[in-house]
Amino acid sequence: MCATTPSKALEPYESEYEGYMGNYGNTVDRWYRRAAVVVWPRDRAFAARAEAGSQWALRELRDRIDAGDLTGARAAAESLAPFWHRTASRAGSLDAALDVAAGLSAAETAAMLLEPFRVETLTTEHADGLAAAAGRYGQEWTRNLVDGWFERGRRGGTDRHEWVEGLPGLCEALHAAGGPEVARLLAGGTWHWLVDELRTWTTTARTEIRRPQLEKLSSPLTRLLEAADDTLREEITAALRGYGDTVLECLMPALRSAASRSAAGFDEIARDCARRLATILARPRREDDDWSIAWTGCRCELCDTLGAFLGSRSRRNFEWPLAKDGRRHVHAQIDAAGLPVRHQTRRQGRPYTLVLTKTDELFTRARTARHTAETDLAWLTATR
Repeated sequence: MCATTPSKALEPYESEYEGYMGNYGNTVDRWYRRAAVVVWPRDRAFAARAEAGSQWALRELRDRIDAGDLTGARAAAESLAPFWHRTASRAGSLDAALDVAAGLSAAETAAMLLEPFRVETLTTEHADGLAAAAGRYGQEWTRNLVDGWFERGRRGGTDRHEWVEGLPGLCEALHAAGGPEVARLLAGGTWHWLVDELRTWTTTARTEIRRPQLEKLSSPLTRLLEAADDTLREEITAALRGYGDTVLECLMPALRSAASRSAAGFDEIARDCARRLATILARPRREDDDWSIAWTGCRCELCDTLGAFLGSRSRRNFEWPLAKDGRRHVHAQIDAAGLPVRHQTRRQGRPYTLVLTKTDELFTRARTARHTAETDLAWLTATR
């Protein structure tokens, strides 16, 4: 029920008049008081107030648990379900939520209280509460909770790189609190996230895009290896061997930043990097007249023609009469792969002619890649 009165029908409790000021006219400001009465059923009192303040709700639930009213606490907590996912995530009260969740001794309700948070919210301060909740409800409950936290962080766009910096300390605190299984789940979830990142960026063709992203992943990889147990560490090192050589752009910065190579399993990664680098350096240097570019497109007819030109050792230029859609496709393929090929359109005749020219950047890249491999291998050899 809502009753309103227009302002012109009210008496202002204060007015202020300002006369003509030269560059604008007379003004009058008036202030009015309005009021609202909000009423809710008595049996909804807890939920109504909780929707306005999740921290108050958690304190009230804790008080009921401490007073021995476990049945009332559970019923009150269940009443939060329709809106808790909005209210809890704004308040950021994970510590209190963990405490209440463990105290309720009700698995589904406890999961509902904790579900809205993200894994990036976790710090060492939450280790005791998380270990207690995991011990109360078991491994499957904890796995579902942690998986949900990782997924919410992915959707929310939170910077996980920063959170992973604290993962070793968090896992250490969980072990001390009696929650080694939780530490294992957090490390495993971090590895699954890192796998997706590595898969995306190691297969990105353009070096100027790929390299910074892989370098950015080197620190999370280092911290994960420090936090992982022996089983996960072996899984990680085995998986890394399956990536292409572009993974070196992540592994070498990680090796350089690792405080102790042997302590975190970096010795095996270092050996793999050394083998990769030695293989790269064993390849013949690009000769001055070798203009060939290894490339595979989408396997369409246009890409087959482009691939034949790129693979030619002697051809540097290619004049290709091509309709607009064909030119657009070839442009996109060259740009997406970051090929050292200049493409221009000569707008004469029909169809226009696409002029492709391999650039000297081809040789510059080859020299840079070889120099980088030599430098990295020398550093690995010197620091063994």
